[in-house]
Amino acid sequence: MRGSKYMFKSNSRKKIKKKFNNFTEEEQWLQSMLNDGWLLISYDSEEVGPCQYVFESLQHTDQKKLIYKIDFRNFNKKEDFQEFKNIFEDAGWTMLSKSKWYSKHICYTENQNTDIDIFSDIESYGAREKQKMSVLLCYILTCFVGCIALSFLYNIYNRSSFLAVGLLSFVTGVKVTLDYFKHKKIYKSLTEK
Repeated sequence: MRGSKYMFKSNSRKKIKKKFNNFTEEEQWLQSMLNDGWLLISYDSEEVGPCQYVFESLQHTDQKKLIYKIDFRNFNKKEDFQEFKNIFEDAGWTMLSKSKWYSKHICYTENQNTDIDIFSDIESYGAREKQKMSVLLCYILTCFVGCIALSFLYNIYNRSSFLAVGLLSFVTGVKVTLDYFKHKKIYKSLTEK
């Protein structure tokens, strides 16, 4: 678990911005928030930066028995997302992702079987990491191409704004590259089993 936390709290709601580089750690954190009396009701889709989670205080203690899981996949069509959502709901899971534009899909179940999971095998966990790595790779390429283009523009026009944005693009690219390698390490550990 890493990343900064920004918190807004009212009596019955709490908003937290937090960044994770590991889906399992994020699931464990969501479970700990639930154990502390906070039910996740929504979240903002995030690809690279911190995600904003919105929690509501528990209404009754039975809610502490929920189990959170996270999947990561992209959908090109609304129908594909709806089919994905229906499959999960038929299996007893409630999806919190709002639309096909979300890549991270957080869901929960009231099933109290501690062995329950959204993945049937290690390959499925690996596919989730591979999907995240693909998204991060696109961001890396975008950042570095932007950095190079802005460097050329700085050399041609000698405007410091091009240099500043180019440096910001470079720093962002380095950060995303580090995230990529963290997910690659997790992916390798899953595929070596």
